[in-house]
Amino acid sequence: MNALSVLEGTSNRKDRRKALKKERRRTKRQILARTREEEEASLEAVSGHELKMEESERKLEEQDRLEEIKSHEEKLLWLEREKEFQRKLTDEKVDIERRSREATDDECEGERTGEEGKKRRQEEETIVAPRSPPRETWHNPSAPDQTIADCSFYAKTGACRYGERCSRHHSRPVISRTLLIANMFSSVELDQQVLDEIDHDVELEYDEREAYEKFVDFYADIRPAFEEAGNVVNLMVCCNYEPHLRGNVYVEYAREEEASRAFAAFNGRWYAQKQLSVQYCPVTDWKSAVCGLFHRRRCPKGKHCSFLHVFSTPSRDSERRRRRHRHRHRHRSSRSRSRSRSRRRSRSRERRHRRKESRRRRRRSRSDDDDDDNDDSRGRRRRRHHHHHSDCE
Repeated sequence: MNALSVLEGTSNRKDRRKALKKERRRTKRQILARTREEEEASLEAVSGHELKMEESERKLEEQDRLEEIKSHEEKLLWLEREKEFQRKLTDEKVDIERRSREATDDECEGERTGEEGKKRRQEEETIVAPRSPPRETWHNPSAPDQTIADCSFYAKTGACRYGERCSRHHSRPVISRTLLIANMFSSVELDQQVLDEIDHDVELEYDEREAYEKFVDFYADIRPAFEEAGNVVNLMVCCNYEPHLRGNVYVEYAREEEASRAFAAFNGRWYAQKQLSVQYCPVTDWKSAVCGLFHRRRCPKGKHCSFLHVFSTPSRDSERRRRRHRHRHRHRSSRSRSRSRSRRRSRSRERRHRRKESRRRRRRSRSDDDDDDNDDSRGRRRRRHHHHHSDCE
């Protein structure tokens, strides 16, 4: 019985161990299966999120591309409208000039017919009246010239003081490398209303230095904006007091395409509470347009000259000011050094003189004290000698 019970106990233990091992394996398998399922689910979620992100990026790119295409089409439409508008403006200007020419021709014809009528009347009077010897030979008046000459000031400067009322022809170019923006630069010194109202004392407060400082700020503000359209060769700002030249800005580009691009970008644009009016300018030779005596301060007409009085570019003036400042600083430093040396020498001389005087005073006081001591000792000796003689007697 004991042997059978022992065998049964051992078999039960083995079965239990096997069952435990199976249970452990089963739990491990379940844990592994769960982890795999979780990983697969996470991978599926990540892949789905990536797919969604890619799809959203594609949609955004498609929208950006469509917006770019739309903006490009709008820009092309705007350029076409602008060209059509400029074409209409040129046609209107040509029509106005043609009408003005026809009016002048009609006036000339009327004058001619009037002169012919007067001549006929005079001939009839001469036929009816008795003949008299002719005093002067009669010359037929010359016919008026049908071709109108070009305005020289407009050809040189791109602006005329008479404007549309000028009797000469203003040949406006259809396209050019130079742009003219009338009255873009404004300043207290150039404002006609202020110049008419202020007196001489107030005019002195606004000097040329303040006007030039305002011009430097204005130049630094507009130069980068014009350079966005292309390569700017010349940028000039007028400081004349005449209304047709006051504050005009001339911009010369290297090519006509760049000038047309700037014309489309700046025409009708607002700057400093002013709407800019850009026009093509016929100026090509700046030597004939700019007054050569202005920078020398020898212009006989002064501020009312009809040629361009332009501000000098800030780069050149800044270099000149730096050179002048350096020269003045060196001159002042050398003068201050020489003055400081001379002051030091004079102070050292005064000190030496004072020391010598103090030494002399000390010597004199010592010599006076020695003399007093000698006199006292002599008097004592005399007294002793006198007492000695009296005792002896």
